[in-house]
Amino acid sequence: MGVDERYSDRVQLDEVLVSGPFSLALRLAIRGSGLSLDRLQHKLEERGTPVSKTALSYWQHGRTRPERPQSLRALAVVEQVVGLEAGALSSLLGPPRPRGRWLAQQPNSLRIDEAWARPDGLARALQRMGTSLDALHRLTKLGVHITSTVGPNHKLLESTYLIVVRAAQDDVDRYVAAFRTDAGMVEPLRIEGTAGCRLGRRRDDEATGFCTYELLLERPLRAGELTVLRYTLRSVTAEIDAYQSHRATPGLLDFSIQVRFDPSCLPARVYRTHRLSVADSEPEETELWLGASHTAQLVEVNPLPGIYRVAWAWD
Repeated sequence: MGVDERYSDRVQLDEVLVSGPFSLALRLAIRGSGLSLDRLQHKLEERGTPVSKTALSYWQHGRTRPERPQSLRALAVVEQVVGLEAGALSSLLGPPRPRGRWLAQQPNSLRIDEAWARPDGLARALQRMGTSLDALHRLTKLGVHITSTVGPNHKLLESTYLIVVRAAQDDVDRYVAAFRTDAGMVEPLRIEGTAGCRLGRRRDDEATGFCTYELLLERPLRAGELTVLRYTLRSVTAEIDAYQSHRATPGLLDFSIQVRFDPSCLPARVYRTHRLSVADSEPEETELWLGASHTAQLVEVNPLPGIYRVAWAWD
């Protein structure tokens, strides 16, 4: 790691130690210390606070977090070993997460400010719909499968969503879908081909590029009840999109993005990325294979929470 890279990491760490998330702060602190997970694990064992390498990896990638007394004692030692002040990391944990059959699957551990740039715009769009951010948590997504089509003009024509959801409380009668463009203005997006639901209200926040849709379920669900939703999102502009992304929340069991390209105009490369939050550093790119069907696939079982993206380049 060069001097400039170390300085950049330190600046980012200082910022994340103020705002979180915990997982990113821990990862930056470990990286800045120059310790491997094996070496950190060894130092914890020497000090009588053993933690498995798997647990450390889960902590720094947001899959789990230290909550038990012995884990919190180990975290205090981690702060010493990586050269942070006492409580620098533990202060980012917040209160213990609720537990229980349904509560353990709630998507509230991927905070709205971690999932979206300009979350204020999402809050405003939902407020104009007469609801709030809480509407995003009333249904837990167990399965999400997205199939996107890119046309010969390089345009992302449409994306079909097949979603398996479970009600987190009684009398849930709608699903709220949120989308954001990077252009700073809302594209004319249209939802069609609904199954298991029907289109309700749409509200936008032009300044931040957010649009939100209300999909009304065929009947209200009781807590724990399952249903399947399908809808197709189409763009009616000539804008060219070069990626398809989705925010995976805790509780998601299986997830996929498939992108089909017109055989007359195939991209030079297709790749996938994953970020734990919008504040995360530039993610590693993994090349994807198109194959004879001209389709790239990202498939995950029990995916880590965060932002998954399939992107492509034409040259």
